[in-house]
Amino acid sequence: MSSDSTCPSPSVKSPDTFITTPSDGPLSAARNIVSIPRSNSDNGALSKIEDLLESIIDALDTGSELVIPFRRPRPDAASQTQDLSQQRDARQVEVVRFPGRNVQEAKKFEALFRIIELSHEALLKGNVITKRNIYYQHPDLFRSQSVVDVLVDNLAFTLGVGRRDLNIVAAAKGLIAGPFELVMLDCSVQNCDQPGDVGILLPCIEAIDKIAFNSVRWVLVIEKEATFRTLAASRYAKESQAGHGILITAKGFPDLATRKFLSVLHTVRPGLPLFGLVDFDPHGIAILRTYQYGSKRLDHEVDATIPDLKWIGIRSHDIMSHNPLNADVNLGNHSQSTQEWSIQESQLCTRNGSQIERPTKRIRVHKLQDPGDVCAPLTPNDRKKGVEILRDIRSSTEHIVENEMQQMLELQRMLMLNIKAEIQAVDDYGDLTTWLNERLYHECS
Repeated sequence: MSSDSTCPSPSVKSPDTFITTPSDGPLSAARNIVSIPRSNSDNGALSKIEDLLESIIDALDTGSELVIPFRRPRPDAASQTQDLSQQRDARQVEVVRFPGRNVQEAKKFEALFRIIELSHEALLKGNVITKRNIYYQHPDLFRSQSVVDVLVDNLAFTLGVGRRDLNIVAAAKGLIAGPFELVMLDCSVQNCDQPGDVGILLPCIEAIDKIAFNSVRWVLVIEKEATFRTLAASRYAKESQAGHGILITAKGFPDLATRKFLSVLHTVRPGLPLFGLVDFDPHGIAILRTYQYGSKRLDHEVDATIPDLKWIGIRSHDIMSHNPLNADVNLGNHSQSTQEWSIQESQLCTRNGSQIERPTKRIRVHKLQDPGDVCAPLTPNDRKKGVEILRDIRSSTEHIVENEMQQMLELQRMLMLNIKAEIQAVDDYGDLTTWLNERLYHECS
């Protein structure tokens, strides 16, 4: 069904009861209802798959070895902010053969061929299948869900299309809450303003026909499910001093379905501000950057980035404002493995020979007095991740944009001070609403 569906627009009578009105009426405009744009093109996925199948049939007719071309991105060859053509140039070209050189290759061919068959069937019938469904159809063949995930994504990358162009989607993972509704293609309506701390499971964007934004003024993308549940339980999306809003989480590292939903949300309502709330550590910034610029592994997936997502916190000043710096500490008195900047980290403080921000020999840091303090020291893995992100920012473009400069400076502070903190650190009582009210009200006013 297209977005020209005759599905009526929603109007809420109670949290679980709906009355309907025509989608083009005055009430529809008042409720801020928009249709989801759709493309009738599959980027040639069907013809590309049929070419693959025809080549296999030809090989069978001639008694030749069966071959499926197989490409996958090289993780270290592409930057998150490179354009798609640059990233595709970095892919590694391979082939999967049958019967192949060993049993493992034969099984990989069988698994990949089965996915091609299922995608071809779904495209012909106009159905959409999930990667989870593919796995459970043949658990003995695929062995694990992760095998299906990798093969599907690499098949899409090989063909130069998105996973959705294969009519294959991921099972829902994200959660969403707020005073708005989703009108589905089957004309059902999902009310996202539910009691409790769960919200609703985010449907895939392909199943949504319209969104009734009502009086929503902001969107908050939250790294952690626990933080999402805390805010949902307090009805923050409806009670915020910044006005009504939308809460959404992908429960950690963002999945493609959540990223595409946010991208479409921004496309249909570009004036609606989106904010990211993540931990103050390198992994939190990595999650923020994945929402903004996408994933290296899925660089072939278009329309899944939100460069305008604004980092609302938490940052170093949020921690320091709650915990005044109260100690002069010489870095030489700390463990060399965790406190000193390595030569590699120091070099990442400069760009094109010009100074960005450098550590000093003597700095003021937050004094970790006991386990109840809001900060914790960075682990070696944290520091490694921080260096990777700094390197990615430096090598991504000729000129660093403002939001990347902010990320760079905060990463440098983390590494210099050797601290990290969770979202809950901004409030002594574990309740984020006061802090969020201040930030969102300032940003939305």
